[in-house]
Amino acid sequence: MSDSRRRRWGTLLFGLAWGGALWLGLRVGCTAFDTNPEHLTGLLGLAYMAAWGPFFALSRLDPVGKAARFALCTFSIASTFAVLEVPALLRIVDYRTVFTTPTPPWQRSGNRPDPDLIYVRQGHQRTRFRYDGAELYGLRGAKPWQRYNCELALDANGFRNPTDADSTYVVVVGDSFVEGLHVEAPELMTARLAEKLGQTVTNLGRTGYGPQQERNVLVRHGLNLGPKTCVWAFYEGNDLQDLHEFDANQKNLKWILDDRRSSSFYSRCFVRNSLGFAVRNWLRPDPTRPAASYAGRFTDRAGKDVEIYFSTGIQHGAGGPELPRGDSDELKRVRAILAEAHELCAARGIELVVAFIPAKFRVYHDLCRFAADSPCRDWPIDDLPDVMARTVAAISPEIGYVDLSGPLRAAARSGGLVYLPDDTHWSAEGHEVAAQAIAGRLAGRPSPRDAVESRRGLTQR
Repeated sequence: MSDSRRRRWGTLLFGLAWGGALWLGLRVGCTAFDTNPEHLTGLLGLAYMAAWGPFFALSRLDPVGKAARFALCTFSIASTFAVLEVPALLRIVDYRTVFTTPTPPWQRSGNRPDPDLIYVRQGHQRTRFRYDGAELYGLRGAKPWQRYNCELALDANGFRNPTDADSTYVVVVGDSFVEGLHVEAPELMTARLAEKLGQTVTNLGRTGYGPQQERNVLVRHGLNLGPKTCVWAFYEGNDLQDLHEFDANQKNLKWILDDRRSSSFYSRCFVRNSLGFAVRNWLRPDPTRPAASYAGRFTDRAGKDVEIYFSTGIQHGAGGPELPRGDSDELKRVRAILAEAHELCAARGIELVVAFIPAKFRVYHDLCRFAADSPCRDWPIDDLPDVMARTVAAISPEIGYVDLSGPLRAAARSGGLVYLPDDTHWSAEGHEVAAQAIAGRLAGRPSPRDAVESRRGLTQR
């Protein structure tokens, strides 16, 4: 074999070995369970430098020629990325929004950190909420996924109310079910409740809030509005888990309150957010179990079969107590928070009403037809609605209680889609059913303020 041929074969083998080692390193590094954009940035930087290794080792160019080519190529790539980063640098584009980057709520565009509430929304925003049901379930194989696109108009305090209010008849505190980002403003439970009562109703719900934050919302905003009634919405799907999340965030409060992190160029930049998108969608895809495994077939009022998707049984999310949850430490903590809320309300003559929001699976589990191998068939259900009723009654008989499980199940039995088929939240019909049930409760029992005035009148007689 001639020397030139030997050199060509040697070069080919060297290139294959180098390329294989480089690919293996990237493959292992990029698909690790904890890979994040920062890891990927470093890996790609090292890979870029390593890719030039064979060129510098085998090229017959002189060192100046090698360096010139390396500099020109690197400058071209860097210039391209620089052009993409200019809009982020000038705050024209936030690539977190473009790539729907999973971001802590206090770092998201339009939000800011808060010591008592972890995060708040900036007031008087006008934007649109866009959301893909597949993002919640992390499942493949169900097409088309519903995409939600609702107008989001906030009051001065960042809550979903059409106007600012100095006073109100009813305040409603809660989480994403109350804020209702998946339906338009006129379809919200609070909007429908206002229509049924013929009174003002202020929405103090915010996505991601748990019992501790809802208590703080009541103190900071709700009591000052002088309502006759406070409706406290308790969602069984994740409110017990949210207790632990709030505790964890409180431990990291100093880091959360560092506003430089949420407003920094790095958090908005193209490179970080595009690499995060690549990690989520290409390098570390979501679980491969077919989405149909988590779906049940439901027949609606029109006689049409609808696939209804469920997440993780009666509990949405991890970190909550095992079922049954009636004697859990988490529920005891919720009882203490509600007791404090009742004291605060009673001191101002405000009636407290607790509304129990069931998980979608509690409402639809026996109304759907599941495949023989579906894990949904084995998901348990506990008696938390009844336990919560006894818990509320034990705090004080003055606290009202509305279990929305019954009204929602009644609507579902008649073929109603009270929850979104591919999301854990209520549909517009679900908001209507909840408003009707709560309005019935508020119209059927006098508040503590009325009771005091009634007793005062009898005494004067």
